[in-house]
Amino acid sequence: MEVFSATIASIFFIIFIYIFFIKDQSSTKGLPPGPKPWPIVGNLLQLGDKPHAQFAELAQTYGHDLFSLKLGSQTVVVASSPAAATQVLKTHDRILSGRYVFQSFRVEKHVNNSIVWCECNDNWKMLRKVCRTEVFSAKMIESQAHLREAKAMELVEFLKGREGQVVKIIEVVFGSLVNIFGRLIFSQDVFDLGDPTGGSAEMKDHIWQMLEMGNSANPADYFPFLGKFDLFGQRRAVANCLQQIYDVWGAMLRERRRAAKEGAGSHPLHDFVSILLDAGLDDQRINALLMELFGAGTETSSSTIEWAMAELTKNPSIKEKLRREMESVLGKERVKESDIPRLPYLQAFVKETLRLHPATPMLLPRRALETCQVMGYTIPKDCQIMVNAWAIARDPKIWKDPLKFSPERFLGSSLDFKGNDFEFIPFGGGRRICPGIPLATQFIGIIVATLVQNLDWSLPNGMDPSELVMEEKFGLTLQKEPPLLIVPKSIYF
Repeated sequence: MEVFSATIASIFFIIFIYIFFIKDQSSTKGLPPGPKPWPIVGNLLQLGDKPHAQFAELAQTYGHDLFSLKLGSQTVVVASSPAAATQVLKTHDRILSGRYVFQSFRVEKHVNNSIVWCECNDNWKMLRKVCRTEVFSAKMIESQAHLREAKAMELVEFLKGREGQVVKIIEVVFGSLVNIFGRLIFSQDVFDLGDPTGGSAEMKDHIWQMLEMGNSANPADYFPFLGKFDLFGQRRAVANCLQQIYDVWGAMLRERRRAAKEGAGSHPLHDFVSILLDAGLDDQRINALLMELFGAGTETSSSTIEWAMAELTKNPSIKEKLRREMESVLGKERVKESDIPRLPYLQAFVKETLRLHPATPMLLPRRALETCQVMGYTIPKDCQIMVNAWAIARDPKIWKDPLKFSPERFLGSSLDFKGNDFEFIPFGGGRRICPGIPLATQFIGIIVATLVQNLDWSLPNGMDPSELVMEEKFGLTLQKEPPLLIVPKSIYF
């Protein structure tokens, strides 16, 4: 009996090896070159906690344009040059427009109604159109500029109230951005900066929890056959968190539907929810879209602003240049969003922050809808494709002194981040480009400008700015590690 059991176990082991190694080898002909994979685990053991940086090193060895590797049973192709990014995001954009959905986020109702995760089908096209022509239109963004300006000043006043105290800036900026989105979406605040336990603080906490779960590893992403079992409960945790977030604004959404149906109010609110209701979207679509506005918008922008403040802390001469530019152009007037086009150094500073610290260093992974040829290599159907925007933005073949933070490199340059210059793609490109670019850049510009104009700050315990650690923590967004701690100080201009 023991011999029989051992024989059966051996047979299953051989089948396992065949499925995940031997058979797979026959399907990798024509792939870009890459490191030799180990049986079963592939190249997983060669990666650490900063895959964006390790992928950049692998590109130097195996292919500056494209290289491939195995992550468990998954075949992954990485593009690491502007030429390769152009092929993926433009030339073969349609065929490579599929989205690889992380296993933890495969909550069916959310994915099917998501502008980020769903396939480029009719539903996705409709959601993109609503975002492009209504939610993120120039007219809509301009009409709400005063809200963002007011919230930026609220952030300043909060920090002035903490003068002399140590503040973790990422938490304060994140809370402010949650409130900005609350105003833009629902015409009301979501979070009280002065009372982190009151109001709708659970909204901020749920979003933060959701993003943390997105940053955690899931073995099923490397061995998809494990996905249907949800062995570690990550998908259930995400589904529960999503429902808790939906419940926070559920009552507001129901009241707005009722008011819209009855035609209540002589002065209807003109915010994102009113646009989505007028567009005839159902609750599932609205919930998914609002979640992505709150989640992706707050996390990426707050991370970018933290990096911006860290660079200003480490480079005080740049902070002084920004301040002098605003004094020269604005005098004693408080900065507004409409002033930003007149502040070229501020615009160059924002671009340089996005270059050196892209919020999503590998963008979000794409998936080949069918087998195709890219730069002479075969990309098999369902293969994951990653574009290493971080590596491209630090390539010495493209950028002079790429590791130096220098806004001056963008002065007088037409290079932009709108998806046409593939050496600078912090927001991606092609049909999957981030739809919120116009809004995100307004957030970053007005908050940085308002902070610089109204505040100074130093590091705790008299630490010299040159000692500031600028390490990265890889996740859905590229976070600063350790988080930036500052001691704010009021200035009067």
